[in-house]
Amino acid sequence: MGMKGITIKLPERTLQQLKEQARQTGRTVTALVRERVETPPDSAESSFFALTSDLAGSLAGGRRPATNNRRRFRRT
Repeated sequence: MGMKGITIKLPERTLQQLKEQARQTGRTVTALVRERVETPPDSAESSFFALTSDLAGSLAGGRRPATNNRRRFRRT
């Protein structure tokens, strides 16, 4: 299996964290990035509910549904 290369730009803090983890584990930064790209996301953490659960109840508004009342838009 051949390999192709890509270039990614990371924030300095992220790169430093990767370098530190690579040093601690004795692996390369490239190996760590490749592992994260190839590993499928945990279905419990990547579900729509998991991604938005912290937003539940954070919106204020009336109890009426947000639908258009067509009578308001009729031409007279």
